[in-house]
Amino acid sequence: MRHRKKNTKNKVHKPTAEQYEDGLRQKLLSHELPVEAVTKDTVITCIGRSEVWVENYKSILEYGEKSVTLQAGSYVVCISGERLVISHYMKEHMMVRGHISSVMYR
Repeated sequence: MRHRKKNTKNKVHKPTAEQYEDGLRQKLLSHELPVEAVTKDTVITCIGRSEVWVENYKSILEYGEKSVTLQAGSYVVCISGERLVISHYMKEHMMVRGHISSVMYR
């Protein structure tokens, strides 16, 4: 009985999800396209200590006068402060206003 050798020369290496995403980011950056527009990353912009603009979040987990907690992809964003209000709210972005003391990721 003859045994066949496995053909390892023509084996195609499939990248992991992380390698694929890193490669995609590099291609987008080389073409000067905004990465978050294609990958749907959450973008958080702090304007002084009174406003936080959040784009591409998934859902609101908690909302109160002292904190706003959001699901943002695989992590959670917690905005803490005093007299917080969601002043602008759309499906893909929101504005939180008040006296912002911290923005934390979990």
